[in-house]
Amino acid sequence: MKITRIEAIPLRVANIDSTANDGAQETIIVRIHTDEGITGIGEVDASASMVKAVLEAPSSHNWSLSFQDMLVGENPLDVERLWDKMYQGTIYTGRRGLVIHAIGAVDLALWDIAGKALGRPVFELLGGPRRPHVVPYASVHPRLSSLEDTERQVQHIMESVMELKYTAVKLQLVYDNVYTDADIIRLVRKGRKIIGDQMTFMIDVGYRWMDSKAAIWTLQQLEDCNLYFVETPLRMDDLDGHARLAAAVTTRIAGAEMLASRWEALDLMDRGKVDVIQPDVGRAGGLTECLRIAKHAKDRGLLCTPHGWKSGLTVAAEIHLSAAMENVPYIEYMVPELWPSVIRRDLVRPEFTPHNGLIELPRTPGLGVELNEEVVERLAKG
Repeated sequence: MKITRIEAIPLRVANIDSTANDGAQETIIVRIHTDEGITGIGEVDASASMVKAVLEAPSSHNWSLSFQDMLVGENPLDVERLWDKMYQGTIYTGRRGLVIHAIGAVDLALWDIAGKALGRPVFELLGGPRRPHVVPYASVHPRLSSLEDTERQVQHIMESVMELKYTAVKLQLVYDNVYTDADIIRLVRKGRKIIGDQMTFMIDVGYRWMDSKAAIWTLQQLEDCNLYFVETPLRMDDLDGHARLAAAVTTRIAGAEMLASRWEALDLMDRGKVDVIQPDVGRAGGLTECLRIAKHAKDRGLLCTPHGWKSGLTVAAEIHLSAAMENVPYIEYMVPELWPSVIRRDLVRPEFTPHNGLIELPRTPGLGVELNEEVVERLAKG
């Protein structure tokens, strides 16, 4: 089998709101075509137009090669070798950032082809299964409003998550400096009171603090809330601040959603001393690189919970990673009932829907999802 073509298709919903904290307003689908008629699909959580430019850029020299020149004619089943070839062939312009993101989308599509060609779900090719089902945590975000209205939203959202029978929830409190640290403490305490002591409770504060002392003061006030982790408390490049914070609190510190490659993840784990590493399956470099990151975390006694804010295609990739690695206890899941998005809800079939807080492992070959071509055609027009 040989790769014959790489196709990059940016998708955008109508009336993009550039002020919204919503990464599911656009995506980019990457299709890898083969001479045997098997097609793989992938996506990445990055600027769709920029990723398309990376994937379609012509070759310049031997360290700045085009993806077409590197991949067309290759055997798509050599997934890990092709990852290394793409990395080495783009080190002049890549190594981090958008090029790694683009490699991640291609990597997902290659794993999809491999599973389809071999008639097996991808997690079996990754060394799984390690568990019979995957546990999604409901990722929810009250919109910015008055503090009183936000409290009402928290009440409604947390009650809805319980009614939908999730066993874990992450409350995103990404409000910059609009709310004080005391306000954040108030909202977290309210959330814990609503869901009780049994549900796993996480929070995301979206790089809220510029210094570790402010983060330490606030999180020490929340130790009795039994938070599973606090995500992105500090700017992601503040590795020493992360280490000081991790040493000062008992709550797990989590991060890595924007990191590209295992080398950046290693910096955050070894120098930043985070307890939970959160690579985005597309942004970090695909399933190949996320498996490497999860293994590095396992060797260090750390947890890995992948970030995922795109379509059901990213959810599928998260599921396969969790199925294959025992230190990936949860995956992120944007609840369709609480976070309406055509990309999140309608882009792929079937959607992996939790039942009693669990998602059963897919049994179909590849990633286990197919594109809804009508939605692709509509959103490709912008």
